[in-house]
Amino acid sequence: MADINPVYFDTEEGASLFNSADVKGHFWTICRFFISEKYLTYCGIASGVTILNSLGLEAPDEPQIYPYKMFTQDNLFTDEVLHRRRPLDVEKGGNTLEQLANILSVFDIQVDVCFADSMDVGACRNLLIETLKAPNRRVIIDFGRRTLGQKGNGHFSPLAAYHSGEDRFLLMDVARYKLPPCWVKGEMLYNAMTDIDSTSGRSRGFLVASNREVSPILPA
Repeated sequence: MADINPVYFDTEEGASLFNSADVKGHFWTICRFFISEKYLTYCGIASGVTILNSLGLEAPDEPQIYPYKMFTQDNLFTDEVLHRRRPLDVEKGGNTLEQLANILSVFDIQVDVCFADSMDVGACRNLLIETLKAPNRRVIIDFGRRTLGQKGNGHFSPLAAYHSGEDRFLLMDVARYKLPPCWVKGEMLYNAMTDIDSTSGRSRGFLVASNREVSPILPA
């Protein structure tokens, strides 16, 4: 498998990578709650909803499924979230990495923001693998699509697995109407995260969401 391009999940090679992947514990709960973005700019919101549900947090009421509860791309905007970011703001311009972290930190999780240009590719890879091995953590990637040879610009999606033999991460693309999940080489993923966000003027990166009882992924 010398090709450095993304390998899509719905191909024979993609299935083979999944079968032989050695780190894929997050895949099962993320797969259960994996959703498509509601709008083109809602990739961060869809990713956040996916990881909040997969961590088993207490969700707001959702009348359509009462008496059951689940985070949705609508009820995520609680009163406290609305004081930080409104749906209209997200519809118009999406979120930066810090804005998404600010939204998710309203809920009962620890959120750590990691800018890709603050570390080298080896440190980034190790931190992502460590996160994927931890059952009470989840990771959302903020990356530039063009680096992966895809159409579009900045995009958020959760990670779900890692194949150490091929050094590929499984990126669960929340634009499900557009692309399936794909296996991305570690260095290519890192390069996609060093892309500069034109809104923030900073590099992209990733955020780690952890249950409160888990120690922060980054030192204080």
